[in-house]
Formats: sequence, structure tokens, C-alpha cells
Amino acid sequence: MFGLAGVVWQFTSEFSSFKEVWLPDYITGYTTLFLLLAVLTVMIRDGAGMLRLWLLSEKKITFWGLFRVRMLYEFTSAITPSAAGGSTLEMLFINKEGVKFGESTAICIVSLFLDELFFVLSFPIMLMILPIQDLFNVNGTFMASILSLFLIGYIFKVVWVAILFVGIFIKPTALAWMIKQIFKIKFLRRWKFAAMRTAADIRVCSRRMRVKPFSFWLQTGGLSALLWIARFSIVNVLIMAFSTSGDVSFLSFYDNIIVVCRQIITMVVMMIAPTPGGSGFIEVLFESYLGEYVPAAGVVLLLITSMWRLLTYYNYLIIGAIIAPKWIARNFSKKNKIS
Repeated sequence: MFGLAGVVWQFTSEFSSFKEVWLPDYITGYTTLFLLLAVLTVMIRDGAGMLRLWLLSEKKITFWGLFRVRMLYEFTSAITPSAAGGSTLEMLFINKEGVKFGESTAICIVSLFLDELFFVLSFPIMLMILPIQDLFNVNGTFMASILSLFLIGYIFKVVWVAILFVGIFIKPTALAWMIKQIFKIKFLRRWKFAAMRTAADIRVCSRRMRVKPFSFWLQTGGLSALLWIARFSIVNVLIMAFSTSGDVSFLSFYDNIIVVCRQIITMVVMMIAPTPGGSGFIEVLFESYLGEYVPAAGVVLLLITSMWRLLTYYNYLIIGAIIAPKWIARNFSKKNKIS
């Protein structure tokens, strides 16, 4: 209850500026339709994530287990810095749904590989369909900084994908060796034997992954792309929702592509964001980088950014604040000690 109350307090504080806004003036039937579409887009995003996890776990996790893992992952991502995210705890969430810890670790590694591969492949595809000026809006010092930060982040992702590829498909023993070395560190030695068991499980799971048919990777890779495209499309739908409520012009098909591509670039730059969920940092990029398609000021901008925060941040804080206490009580009570 205290966690939920904290979320409500944070929400009311952030959106206190709505006191002077009469929402019915900005909500039309057209707006309502697109807001429902935005909610549907969020559901598609989470559904794709759950289905991918179901396939990677070899269909071992129940629907409600998949839902808990997904919501807890997003919850921890929302309350931790963007560079950390919820990935560090995701393997624990999966493990508590009946999957061996080693297998859950391997699932997280494969999920990470698929996510990073999406970003690595997206950039050359974007360059093939859009001129670089439209991607980065390179006029001005600020946008030149965005380009520089993106290139640094992109190179890091390429190197990281290469390491993951080798660890999963070519030399899993090297990845297992790295885990063993990490747990030789003094303050981690208490988990040394569990780490050795995990390393052994990773080798077994890696052998399974390497023999998966092409259709499996096509499905999981497609779901990864759907997950991310759905996430980025939320902004597009919200801009369209309020395009008749102010001086926002209706986005053309080409403009919709630019908005999605610029969000992909923003996501790479967000790697350096030090705040929980990228709060503050992402709003600056949202207004500056997408300023051509979102009004620079006024109620419409406030409505779009607020709805976006509600659908991609506060929804997970609220659901997580409800689920997390019950999940902790169920898995970490005296009757359910960590193995």
C-alpha cells in the first residue's frame, strides 16, 4: 500500500499542471479512438515480450507467470537508471516461475542478444530508407551531439552483439568461464558454487539454442522487432490522437517512419541516462529531437508527453507496486528461502 501511495503521490506531483486544463476541450471521438489504439499498442508490446519469453523457456511458464515476469521487469526498469534496467533481476523473476537458474540466465542472455541485434540491424536499414539529415536533423550543435553520442552507443552495441553471438553460438565455454571468474571476486565467493552450477547449465542451454531451427529464431527475432516497434509507435499514435486538438499537423506515412527511427536513435543515446527510467533526460530529447512533429509548447505538448509517460512508465509503476509485495512475500518468506 505504501508503494502504491508513493506512485500516486509522484503522479499527482508530476501532473499538477493539469489543474488549469479542461480536458473535455481536447478529447474528441477521434482522440478517444487513437488513445484506445495507444493502449492496444502497449498491450501488443507486452504480449510480444511475453510470447518471446514463452518460446525461449520452451513453453514452461504459465500465462500468469509470463505476466508477472513482464510486469516486474518493466517495474524494475522504471525505478532503476536506464543503463542498469531490469535485466539484472529478470533472471531471478524467471527462476521463481519454475525455470532452472542456469536456464533463466541463458534466456536473459538470448533475450538481450535479440534486443541488441534489433538496434544493430535497424541503423543500416534506416540509412537505406531515409537520408541522414532526416534521421539526425544535423543542423545545430545539439543535434551534432546527438549524432556523436549515437555513434558511440552504436559501436558499443555492435561489439556487445558480437560478444553475445560468440558466447551463445560459437564458444559458450568462454561465457561460462567469464561467469566463474566474476564469482571469484571476494565479496561474490559465497555464491561460487551456484555460479559454477549456472555455468554448467548455460553450456547445456547453449547447446539447445544452437540446434534450434531457423523458424524458432525467425519467430523470436520477429517478436523482438514487434516488441520494439510497438513501443516506439506509441508516440506516433499519441501525436495522431491530438493532431486535431491544437496546431499539430496530421503525420504522413513518411513522417511516421521518421518519428519511429528517431526514437530508435534516442533509445541508443539513452544508454547514458543516469536517471530512473530515463526521467528528465528523455523529456529533453522528446521535445527537442521530435520538435518538428510535436508542438514546442502549450497544452497539446503537455497532453502528449503526459499520456506517453502514463502508458510507458506510470502504468508499470502502478502494476509493479501491486504485484511486487505479493511476489516478494511468496518467494522470500521463511518457507521459501533462496536455494
